[in-house]
Amino acid sequence: MAVTKVTDAMRNVTEVDAAKITTGTIPDARISASSVNAHVDLTPVKHDISLLSLQTAINGNMTAFGLKNSWIEQFENSTYIEALTQVVRDTSSEYVSSIYTTYGTPAYVTGNRTSTITGTKSGFTWQGGTTPNLLNGSMTQDTSNSSYFTNLETPSAGAYIRFQFDASYLVTEAKWHSHVGATTAEYGVWQWQGSANGSDWTDIGANTFLADGATLLHTSLNGNTTDYTYYQLLYVSGVMHSSDWHTEIEFKQVAATLNNNATGSFNSTDVVPQDAVNKSSVGLVMLYKDEDGTNTLDTDIIAKVRANTGQAYQTLALRGIDGTTTPSGAFSDGMKIAIAPAIAVTAGQALSYEISFANQVSSSKEARIYGVAMTY
Repeated sequence: MAVTKVTDAMRNVTEVDAAKITTGTIPDARISASSVNAHVDLTPVKHDISLLSLQTAINGNMTAFGLKNSWIEQFENSTYIEALTQVVRDTSSEYVSSIYTTYGTPAYVTGNRTSTITGTKSGFTWQGGTTPNLLNGSMTQDTSNSSYFTNLETPSAGAYIRFQFDASYLVTEAKWHSHVGATTAEYGVWQWQGSANGSDWTDIGANTFLADGATLLHTSLNGNTTDYTYYQLLYVSGVMHSSDWHTEIEFKQVAATLNNNATGSFNSTDVVPQDAVNKSSVGLVMLYKDEDGTNTLDTDIIAKVRANTGQAYQTLALRGIDGTTTPSGAFSDGMKIAIAPAIAVTAGQALSYEISFANQVSSSKEARIYGVAMTY
């Protein structure tokens, strides 16, 4: 029987069932990138990188910035968001919501305000008068209309002079009226604070002091941007002197107006990819907070994307890390994570996202958006 000799040409096998290759090493050059990408899902890695980028942006108070395959926005300013419809960006806490407070122009309110402001004190003794006398509109220097401290008294720790308003007001300045006398006399160092409930207090501005003089302006309140129902002067240090009457305190104030919009929306400005290559798929990672109630993704918070300004926004499927539309996973500080895998869009180099709200009700359901990472 004739034996066929195997030649080099015959050894050059071009088609072999991959299942039959059980030994040996296949050179890297024989493995295509497309083949690897088709079998390895890098989406979870991309999402984690986006979350880390958002964390970096939040911690560093950074403005929006772009990476090769993503755009990071944490609302440090409003430069890269537009078309805000019935929503605002909160400038102090840096989030976007359809429920927000607006203010008119603060102005001084004078006269008898004892029906709208309650004055109390703790931790020291008025030698003459009462705290409400500072609110009755009278500059008369007697115990029925003014007040004065006990001479050389040192207030106890936590002492305060407190004012409870009949509603929530933004206060940006105060005038402390005293009898004109020995202007070198002082009544200690104090700290202005504000509170919504009379229990949890926030410092406002730097320490101030009480002293004699016709009018002492408390400009430490100038930087206040939050409305409170309670304001107080918290004692810090110093000794009281009783040389003069303290007649009135007046507040530069404006009432807060709550804007309760059930719906609203905003979108990003157009983002040009760093590599200047058309993108045909866009996804999103979002940080949000249930300020009130529980918001259902895709119902109460809706996200859309596009890569071409000539095309309509395409709706994403937002999910939490547990894969549901009511996620339990938390990021930090009460924030939740919502992830939307990339979807196919008309290719382009003008990428943007749109976030919209629905079913928002103050004290019942409120969503606040703190950061968005658009992936492509």
